[in-house]
Amino acid sequence: MVLISATSFGTLPIFAKLGYSSGLGTEQTLAYRFTLAAVGMLALAFIVRQNPLRLQRRHLLALLAMGAIVYTGQSQTYFLALHSLPASVVVLIVYSYPSLVVVAGWLFLDRRISLRHGAALVGSFAGVAMLIGGAHFQASWPLALAIVTPVIYTLFILLGERVMGDVPAVAGSAVIMTGAAFSFCLITLLSGELTLARSSAQWLVAIGIAIVPTMLAISLFLGSLPRVGAARASLLSTWEPVVAVGLAVAFLGDRLAFIQIVGGALVLIAVIAAQTSRPVEPPA
Repeated sequence: MVLISATSFGTLPIFAKLGYSSGLGTEQTLAYRFTLAAVGMLALAFIVRQNPLRLQRRHLLALLAMGAIVYTGQSQTYFLALHSLPASVVVLIVYSYPSLVVVAGWLFLDRRISLRHGAALVGSFAGVAMLIGGAHFQASWPLALAIVTPVIYTLFILLGERVMGDVPAVAGSAVIMTGAAFSFCLITLLSGELTLARSSAQWLVAIGIAIVPTMLAISLFLGSLPRVGAARASLLSTWEPVVAVGLAVAFLGDRLAFIQIVGGALVLIAVIAAQTSRPVEPPA
């Protein structure tokens, strides 16, 4: 489930760049992404008899908040960064989140952090610094947004691990996507971008981004969290940036400098080193 999810998520920056090239705006793309995905997931939830309305009220409210606030914030920062920065660089910066999961577990969940995890954390952030420095970026809002994205995604994963243990995967995903759809439709309405797609290329992007890196990717990832845990899911998701960078090089013409290749490799090595043994849980 995690590997299929990671492969699906790896297509997200490609769809985003294709959407921009077809004339779709950031909020417009995201509104299409989550509205179509919410409709599809709600239909699927009723088909498999996972009626979201039967969820406990506290679970329903938590999932709606995860979609309307947390995932909305993560998607917004990610897509805005993609608007100006190369897809491969954004993906590898964002992929520092597995190390952040370790740190957040230590800070907020009383999970001990070993020397191995500490060294991996330093390596992960060193790799991100090499990615940024190798591109000769100046301080900018897109760069800041790329760095903020994994922080927000860390919060989403830890919340998902906690909430999804008691919630069916399809119903939970449908509620999260509904919350995100509501937020992005409101944002798009306020920004004046709430219009129908004007070409077949825009519709293809809208449908593709709703199905592959949203319905398929999010539902499988959330469904895997209570089964393998956030740490192991993060390890298996190492496949995601490999897919994303490969597609960006093949279809978008992205090129990485040598120092960026080293930095990206360092991020992935740090993820594997940090996650191959899960942080020790405190005694009950």
